[in-house]
Amino acid sequence: MKQLWFLAPQALWLLLLLPLVWLLPRPTKQWKSALLRTLTFSALILALAQPGWLFKKDLTYEVWVVDSSSSVGDSARSQLEQFISNSPENPQSEVQRIAVELQATSSDGKVPESLQQRFTRWHAIQSDSESSIGEALQQALRSIPQSDRGEIHLLSDGFSTDRNWGDASRECIERKIPVFTYELQTKAPALALVKLQPQGELRVGQKGKIFVELQGSGTLDLQVELDGETLGQREGLECSDRLQVNFEFEPKRSGFFPLVAKIKSGADGEVQELNTSIAIQDPFRVLYLGERVRGSDSKLAQLIGMGFTFVSSKDLKNDPQDLSQYDLTILDDRPAHTLPQSLQNQIANAVTQDGMGLMMAGGSGSFGPGGYQGTAIGKLAPVDFVQKEEKRDPSTTLVVIIDTSGSMGGERVQLAKETARLAIRRLLPHDKVGIVEFYGTKQWAAPIQSAANTIEIQRALNRLDAGGGTVILPAIEEAFYALQNVQTRYKHVLVLTDGGVEAGDFESLMRKMADRGMNVSTVLVGGSRHSEFLVNLANWGKGHFYNASNRFNIPEILIKQPSTSKIPSYRPGNHGITGQGGPSWWGKVSPENIPPLKGYVETRPREGAEVLIETQKNRHPILASWRHGLGRVTAMTTEPTGEGTHEWRDWNDYGPFLHRVLSRTARDRDYPFQVSANRQGDKVVFRLERITDQNWVPTLALVNQKGELIRELNLERRAPQQFVAIEHLERNQDLFLSAGVQSGKNLTYRVAAPSLAHLSPELQVDIDRALDLERLSTETGGNYQLVAQTTEAPSSESSNENSTANNQHTVQEGSLAFKKLWPICLLIALAIYLCEIIYRRWPREVGTS
Repeated sequence: MKQLWFLAPQALWLLLLLPLVWLLPRPTKQWKSALLRTLTFSALILALAQPGWLFKKDLTYEVWVVDSSSSVGDSARSQLEQFISNSPENPQSEVQRIAVELQATSSDGKVPESLQQRFTRWHAIQSDSESSIGEALQQALRSIPQSDRGEIHLLSDGFSTDRNWGDASRECIERKIPVFTYELQTKAPALALVKLQPQGELRVGQKGKIFVELQGSGTLDLQVELDGETLGQREGLECSDRLQVNFEFEPKRSGFFPLVAKIKSGADGEVQELNTSIAIQDPFRVLYLGERVRGSDSKLAQLIGMGFTFVSSKDLKNDPQDLSQYDLTILDDRPAHTLPQSLQNQIANAVTQDGMGLMMAGGSGSFGPGGYQGTAIGKLAPVDFVQKEEKRDPSTTLVVIIDTSGSMGGERVQLAKETARLAIRRLLPHDKVGIVEFYGTKQWAAPIQSAANTIEIQRALNRLDAGGGTVILPAIEEAFYALQNVQTRYKHVLVLTDGGVEAGDFESLMRKMADRGMNVSTVLVGGSRHSEFLVNLANWGKGHFYNASNRFNIPEILIKQPSTSKIPSYRPGNHGITGQGGPSWWGKVSPENIPPLKGYVETRPREGAEVLIETQKNRHPILASWRHGLGRVTAMTTEPTGEGTHEWRDWNDYGPFLHRVLSRTARDRDYPFQVSANRQGDKVVFRLERITDQNWVPTLALVNQKGELIRELNLERRAPQQFVAIEHLERNQDLFLSAGVQSGKNLTYRVAAPSLAHLSPELQVDIDRALDLERLSTETGGNYQLVAQTTEAPSSESSNENSTANNQHTVQEGSLAFKKLWPICLLIALAIYLCEIIYRRWPREVGTS
């Protein structure tokens, strides 16, 4: 029965405005034209209201998907027979009823004749190990032609062994085919192994973890085996709903290996297994650059144990030109001048741009003492190099010769004494000083003594007074002889006079004094500003000439020049240390009670660096680390196997701790591409995503479990950083891949893509991976029903008598359809409008007078 329906009935209110056609813009006398215009607007208003016929259209196809796999059993057929027998026949509709059944190979695939007669066709999908609901839904969709209508009924527990139902769900939505779901009870065991996989990358010699997950309730014994050897076992585990167990181990070999998890549960000791395959990578490749400690590379390799392959610089004919094949470089007490600048730049670029790790270690041949201050490698270090300087004031003996002749009377002698005081004041207690006066003869006003005797020296100066002749040569000779018996770093003679001196062989005496490390300086006191004699005297004596013309112009006498020297950064001794940092660095090693060090290089941690070990007294870093660019740099400011760590040789945890530090410092992953394998049935999409700046082209090969080549895969570049290969392989086949690069680099990365990653065993499907039947019905426009099923198929009589709300179902006789009428209204409006135009333009007879 058809029914007229409007999708926008509010538009019909516009019909009330139709009288305006007769009145505006002025009342019309052409009633035929107004009538045509009224009909035109009426048809347009009806089109705006979107009219149509609403009627019931009979179904043509009805597909029943029946899950009779091992997790459900024959009960699915029993429920199907009940539903079909309780569905009344609709004589007004011609329904094509089709069945698609997921069958276990071990079960009897014969369909009862009474049930088969109710279906036009019956498709069977047989497998003992799989039950793909997605494949069954695809078969159901193929049974419904594109131009016809239909609906799908799904009887299942939702425990599909794969998750490939997405395409079928989307097609149902696009084709508007509703899916009615009926959730059946499952026969899955009370306890099930549902997940077995490694956590992260596995590498020889590095700690790895195997993750096992169980679901259900009960007590069990769990055992994990790797390549036939027991990896670990747990007894008496209690599982309530879900249990996660980790097994930690250290791989000893690289390659592809089978991994098996077994549980024994129940009173009868039922055994259940879960199998997969894993890939174990080669050990870290280490470039060892050492110099000073003989055999340190072998000692270090023996100390840290498995997990590292050492390539020492002494084993290479030339310095390495390509660092991409190394995961870690160790600089052990090697001075910077022994590393070519090009190699230093290579190491810096490999760390910042390619993610290689760098370990700087050593004593007096590394860090600041090794000459790395300001170098490309020094800038990578997490510590600042400390280079302290010591200021030294060398000992000096000063002999002051003062002219006290008559010409120095008055202000001049006082000016000379004041100049002498200022010069003596610059001396330190470890210096010495003496005073000689001359006034026709010479005498010691104060013999050579410690400069700390300031009172005696000042008294000697105060006693000086002018009077007598000027005879200076004997006074200088007296100072020369006296200084020969003095043991100080510098020896200096200061002559203060007004310049009126006698003639004599001064030059030879001055040069002799200079040759023996005695300097002579002269001061012209008062009078003129220049004395050629005093200038020559200072030049011959390798000293300085000064002028003291008045008390406001007293010169600063330069007697000695303090010097500085670098203090060695290496600190020998017995240094207590403290450990800190989280378990990611220390693991099971306790950071407490670490033996003391015998020596280390003093440094300062840079901002952002993580200090793991430091000295107790001055908190100088012993072990510090930080990320620099894509790589990590760690600094150990002592010799790993040298004298500084002598006490650590008896520390049992030293090797494991250093192993952990080197592992954390090494390259995060040695292959420059992220490899993934996405399976969709028998179709496998291999995707390689570049994760470094190197413009390398990857290679990918399919190999067997022994690593032997099967064939190379053809990679297609889909994006600048992405390469893709598509293959068709068996869906239950474990895949083993070997990845490399075309540039000839020695890079090999193993990838295992086990079938378990996408395909679960029939009775071990993770409940979190099961198909959500209620959501499927909601999204496709169907209904969801939870069925209380029985294990035996009911007879037709009992099904009629015992049908309840839970197991009754009436087949949908049809669904509503809507036929649009507004396009017809638009055509009618257009036709009437054309008629009006023709009417108005049709020639009319005109009357004559």
